[in-house]
Amino acid sequence: MLTAMHAEGWRGYAFVVFLIACIGTVLLIPRQSARDALLAITPGQMPACDSPPSRHMLAQAVSGSPAARTQGIVLQKVGSLRDAFPGINEYEGQRTCLAEIYTNAGRETATTILTWTSADRNEVHLSVIGLF
Repeated sequence: MLTAMHAEGWRGYAFVVFLIACIGTVLLIPRQSARDALLAITPGQMPACDSPPSRHMLAQAVSGSPAARTQGIVLQKVGSLRDAFPGINEYEGQRTCLAEIYTNAGRETATTILTWTSADRNEVHLSVIGLF
């Protein structure tokens, strides 16, 4: 293949670059859609405390918080996430969870609250209380 590519000159190299780009596109696009599907919520069903969307929102909230940035705190791991009130999935459009968060400053425990942000119940907001 290399001999044929060298014989064709720039066209052979262009073809190989095109082929590599196509293969890369085929491999990367399904991964992004699989990630989006993992983070999607079911409309009308409050995500569980330990669900991938809840974990993702918590990681974003901790990493993006002004307090974390000004204090130089870096999220290392989101530990356990569990219901603060076991047996109560949702109360008045909210779910309260207890979170264990590991940062470069140590282990923190925080309360998170998931709240519906739309009347259609297809969007959820996560608030973090008692962190930093």
